[in-house]
Amino acid sequence: MNNLAEMTGTALLETGVRMHYYEAGAGDDVLVLLHGWPETSWQWRHVIPLFADAGYHVVAPDYRGAGNTSRPRLDLGRAVDPRVEDLPSGGYTKRAMAEDIHQLLHDHLGLTAPAFVLGHDLGGQLATAYALRYPGDTRAMGYGEAPLPGTEVHDRMKNDPTLFHFAFHTILDLPEALTAGRERWYLQHFYDKLGFRPTAVDTDHFATAYAEPGAMRAGFDLYRAFEQDAADTRAALAANGRLTMPVLGLYGQVSLFSAVTEEMGREVAENVTVESVPRSGHWIAEENPEALVEIVTRFDRATKEQ
Repeated sequence: MNNLAEMTGTALLETGVRMHYYEAGAGDDVLVLLHGWPETSWQWRHVIPLFADAGYHVVAPDYRGAGNTSRPRLDLGRAVDPRVEDLPSGGYTKRAMAEDIHQLLHDHLGLTAPAFVLGHDLGGQLATAYALRYPGDTRAMGYGEAPLPGTEVHDRMKNDPTLFHFAFHTILDLPEALTAGRERWYLQHFYDKLGFRPTAVDTDHFATAYAEPGAMRAGFDLYRAFEQDAADTRAALAANGRLTMPVLGLYGQVSLFSAVTEEMGREVAENVTVESVPRSGHWIAEENPEALVEIVTRFDRATKEQ
């Protein structure tokens, strides 16, 4: 169960996205793993077999714009010229990306059971958007290691100097120009700064993936969509209230998100459990995969027994 090359698939979605994904295990106990930035579904390489062995039907896609998934361009970002009004974002809003995931699960794979949707970093934002948009198809949700747009926590943290890239990435064209040919150096900054054990991150794999044409641009577009993401979250909460399914918040033991994970989770959900992944910084699935699997499976067993 350790050869991921034998678990790959490709889906052509009605949204126009060609999506690459890993799939392992079988049955109705579906666990969807949504990666963060600057990574791909490869970040889950250690835990996919472990979750499958634990009885889950695991689906781990490269979301829109990342890895071997296609990179459509609709998001125009923020114009550099201050005389030009901000342009509307689209395409990389997490609400739009949630539709990709829903089509992958229900139209392409033909799954019918509600899924446990677990995201890391910006994948946690996507998991939250998925649960808000498709609550009936989400039996549990997990997030962690990134502020959720539309929460007070996000509003406070987005101007933190540690998160300088939140503002930098919203500028149109400039980050693409300054990181072109320097992708590895730029990404390594985040792996080193945020990790407890940075060498656990497969820098070679991710640097190669993000050196592909359009990959860095698509990654920046994720950030350019944050303001619309916030508006979408607030609208969903105003219309339907907070999420009612069990929600798991995760953070690395050595992480700047340790103090805010529970607070922001309770802004979007009613039933929140928060756990720290020991001996880990930001890169929880790679720095301590065994602990992550133990925490998730223990949480899930407890929710099923309620």
